[in-house]
Amino acid sequence: MRKIFIYLIILIQIIFLIPILFTKKFNVEETDVKIENNVSEQEIIENNYDYKKYSTIKLLHKDSGQVEEVALDDYLCNVVSAEMPADFRFEALKAQAVVARTYTIYKITTDGKKHDNADICDDSACCQAWITKEARLARWEENVRETNWNNIVNAVNSTKGKMITYDGKPINAFFHSNSGGTTEVPINVWGGSGYPYLQVVETARRRGI
Repeated sequence: MRKIFIYLIILIQIIFLIPILFTKKFNVEETDVKIENNVSEQEIIENNYDYKKYSTIKLLHKDSGQVEEVALDDYLCNVVSAEMPADFRFEALKAQAVVARTYTIYKITTDGKKHDNADICDDSACCQAWITKEARLARWEENVRETNWNNIVNAVNSTKGKMITYDGKPINAFFHSNSGGTTEVPINVWGGSGYPYLQVVETARRRGI
């Protein structure tokens, strides 16, 4: 009888311990998720930059030779509208805005002496494409002008302050319209030493765009 009583006590203890063990396991997993989320938030913070430092840029107009000081985000609207059709999907426009911003800051911090008194030029063969708002609107049908331009502006504004970094520095953000299914490392295209952050990857093919 005494043995049965001891067994019952042990059984009761086991019954109470099992929920505790599972609860502890769940709490640890939940903590791990929170830590991972904090890391993601920190990475986003690191991808921001000081708008006081890069709020405006000096743009060289190659045809006239004039240098114009413009707000960075206004400049990016002109770049995105020149580089990508405004009726592309919004996420694609946002990605283009981030790439254009990254490339601009990279040129300022890396090739700052290339254009003497200017940070970047409006020649796509030298820096990146750029078109005036007026010229861009004139090329669209009148009934879509406002919608198209608003798409561009919203893409730039919704990614404000975001750029792509590697080791805390903006990358040389090359971009293309069609990769044929995979990307190519720059060293195989232009030579040089290449970039560790640009490697061969598979890409989604464009569909219905």
